[in-house]
Amino acid sequence: MFSPIFDNTVEAINRWQPTQHYPDENKYRNDLLDYLRKILNETSQFMPQSNISIRKEDGRGLCDIAVGEKAVGIEMKKDLSKKSHVDRLAGQLMDYKKEYDDLIIVLVGKTDKEALEILKLKVSQLRDSGGFSLNQQRIKIIIKDQTAKKDQNGESNIWDVKLPEYKPPKFKF
Repeated sequence: MFSPIFDNTVEAINRWQPTQHYPDENKYRNDLLDYLRKILNETSQFMPQSNISIRKEDGRGLCDIAVGEKAVGIEMKKDLSKKSHVDRLAGQLMDYKKEYDDLIIVLVGKTDKEALEILKLKVSQLRDSGGFSLNQQRIKIIIKDQTAKKDQNGESNIWDVKLPEYKPPKFKF
């Protein structure tokens, strides 16, 4: 079911900047949780809803954070670096698809390029496995990599590489 909660949550996460570099995933989750509670429950012309339930999820088969009445599940991963980590996350996503209308994966810390490409492929396969329906489940990957630059929409782009400044040689004639 398409709701503005998903789009507003994606936009809020794109704007979120962790208050510090944390040593573990749970501290990032708590930082994001506090931020979402504040931002998504502000009353404004862009986000007219208030009193949205935003809570930590505990238990097997549940995401790290739930927004709304199981409308959006948010799963965080810190330092995604190995195929085995991606395989485990893909298995978790299969379970989460049954519990939430839409899913957001938030990658914090350092994200390996190869692991990200494998994750993109697996997410694409998950989307396709549900077949086509009017209530297509959305799965969004948001990268909050401390080493990545931000694009104009506030999303990280790990493909940005800072190249050294080119200085042409000076010739004496």
